[in-house]
Amino acid sequence: MANIAFLFIGVSDISGGGGAERFFADFLKDYQEANGTHKLFMITDEISKQNFNKVDKLKDCKNVLSFKIMNNRFKDRLEYWQLAKLIIKNKIKVLQIPLYGIQYYEVVKRIDKLPAIFRPKIVITITDSFLSYYYFDNEDRIYNYRKMFGPLFDNVRIDAIISWYKLFKEWAIEKKVVKSGPEIYVINSRYTGKKFPEAFSKKNRIVYASRLTRAKKPLMLVEAIHILKQKQFDFSEWKFIIYGKGELENDIKTKLKEYDLNELVELTHHHDLTNAFSESKCFVSTQDFENFPSLAMNEAMAAGNAIIARNVGQTDLFVKDGVNGLLLKEDNANGLAHAISTFISDQNLHESMGAESIKLTKEVHTFANFKVQMDNFWNNIINKN
Repeated sequence: MANIAFLFIGVSDISGGGGAERFFADFLKDYQEANGTHKLFMITDEISKQNFNKVDKLKDCKNVLSFKIMNNRFKDRLEYWQLAKLIIKNKIKVLQIPLYGIQYYEVVKRIDKLPAIFRPKIVITITDSFLSYYYFDNEDRIYNYRKMFGPLFDNVRIDAIISWYKLFKEWAIEKKVVKSGPEIYVINSRYTGKKFPEAFSKKNRIVYASRLTRAKKPLMLVEAIHILKQKQFDFSEWKFIIYGKGELENDIKTKLKEYDLNELVELTHHHDLTNAFSESKCFVSTQDFENFPSLAMNEAMAAGNAIIARNVGQTDLFVKDGVNGLLLKEDNANGLAHAISTFISDQNLHESMGAESIKLTKEVHTFANFKVQMDNFWNNIINKN
């Protein structure tokens, strides 16, 4: 048994998103309740802890350690001293960063310089599928991936990287992006800790849940609904609900008004979509590059939803075309409109696809499978010199 800690710094309001933060908080609790092989901790700053608690995370977890965020010219050094003290006192052997951001760099760089007797193995989790696409892209984006990850990859001795994305591993090895040459592990299991009722009172609802950003392409759904409305498709018994917040919120409101879709499409947000997914029949995803391992999609599947998604990345780990959902044949709004009309028009698909989604979450994407992969990963790191 070894002491392993997840490190979260600078977690903001995650009431409208925060899939990775929520997932690892759930895993901490589930792992502890299952008496996992290792002793698992969470180290986080006090403000982040408050934001986790706002969405009912970490409250029932053990081994949650917190430190103060400082706001003076000695900020980096003072935060590091607090963190180093927690690492040494609790004999942390593996420090894993589930969601790396630029705010981690100075602290992690100093941890890397700890004396060998105290230094934990440093693990980075790659949860952003965009990284391998945009790392060498100089365009002005919300995230400058080279600026964010470059100092880490160039200057910190990373002991291991773990990711859901096999593309990231292939890209990182080919481009020799990480200077310390860590072993990169790929996992193919995901799970949701939420419990959904076995018997639903399903309604004719199609849901979309994501941050409303350009990379998530929420306007593609609005355009698809508009296309079907222009073709006089019968939506009389159906309703679409878009859950989320983000930069495109006003653009979506404008389009809904322009296309006269406000009666058909509701735009809202909620930090807990348990009831929404339990009542809906179908979940739509339009994001770029990857749909696996989307937390929202995983939860929608567990609640018995068919899935309609763009056929990108490793989406087929979640969506078996024609079995528990439909993958777009044409990767645009027309293709999405066709998939939506196909699903709505064939009532035989509703119950069968929902049942197959549940089956996948009970047999493949389970806590037990994910735990085995994480334990194997940690064991390899701990035993490696």
